[in-house]
Amino acid sequence: MALVDPQLLEMPADPSVGAMPNYATVIDWIVAEAAGLSAEQLDFDSLDRDKEWMWWSIRRQISHIAWDALVFTRRRCAPFLWPDGNVAAPIVWEHHRIGPSARFDRVLDETLFWQVPDLVDKARLGVSWLEQVVASQTIETLRATRESIRGTNFWKYVIQVLPRGARLDRDRPGYIEYDLEGSLWMVFYELSTHVRTIQRLKRAQGLALAVDLPRFGYLRLPEYWGETDRNGPSFDPLPSYPLPRDPGPSEA
Repeated sequence: MALVDPQLLEMPADPSVGAMPNYATVIDWIVAEAAGLSAEQLDFDSLDRDKEWMWWSIRRQISHIAWDALVFTRRRCAPFLWPDGNVAAPIVWEHHRIGPSARFDRVLDETLFWQVPDLVDKARLGVSWLEQVVASQTIETLRATRESIRGTNFWKYVIQVLPRGARLDRDRPGYIEYDLEGSLWMVFYELSTHVRTIQRLKRAQGLALAVDLPRFGYLRLPEYWGETDRNGPSFDPLPSYPLPRDPGPSEA
C-alpha cells in the first residue's frame, strides 16, 4: 500500500486550517495488515512484562480499535449523533465501560465478536460515527465543546504531540482539559498507534508489512513507534490536590 502523506495525518499547526482526520484510512490499514493471516498469526502474543505492546494479539488490537471507535464516540459525541437521546446500541454499552467495573478489558465481547470481519465491521461503524461528527459540526463548535477529566500519566505524555486542544487543567490539578477538536485528533492517533502495534506483532513473527506507515501523532514518540520495548507511561491517575488558598488581607 502506498505511503500516505504525513501532512494529511497531523493536526494542522495553523488553527485557521481546521482540518480533521480521515478516519477511514485506519480501516484501510487494518484490512490490509490482517489480510491472509492465519488464526495462529492473529492470536500470537506474549505476556512478557517488559514488552507490554505484545500483551494483546493482532486480533485483540483490532478488537480494541473497534471498542475505542465505538465507546469514545458514544461518550464524547452522543449529543451530536443522537440529539433525540435514542443512542444506537451495536454493543451492550454497560458491558464495555471504561475502568475496573468493565466486563471486558477495552476489547469487544469475545463471545460475540471474535472473527476479524466482525471486528472490522464494528470498527467501521465507529469510524462512520466519527466521520459524521466532523462532517456535521463546525470547527468552532468542536473547539467550544470542552471537558475536564481526571488525567493519567499516559495522557499527560501524549498530549505533547498536539499543537492545541488538550492541556493540563490550570484550575484543577490532576485533570486534563480537552476540547472536542483535540479529542477527535487524539482518538485518531490512538487508533493509528494500534495499527502500528499490529505491524510490530507481524514483524515479531517474521511477516511482511502491508502498509508503509509514516510517523505521525503518537507514533512520533519512541514507545509507540517501536524504537524501544520500554512501556509507555501508565494509565495511573495524576495526583490531585487542592489549589493553594489565596491569602486574605490580614495574611498578605
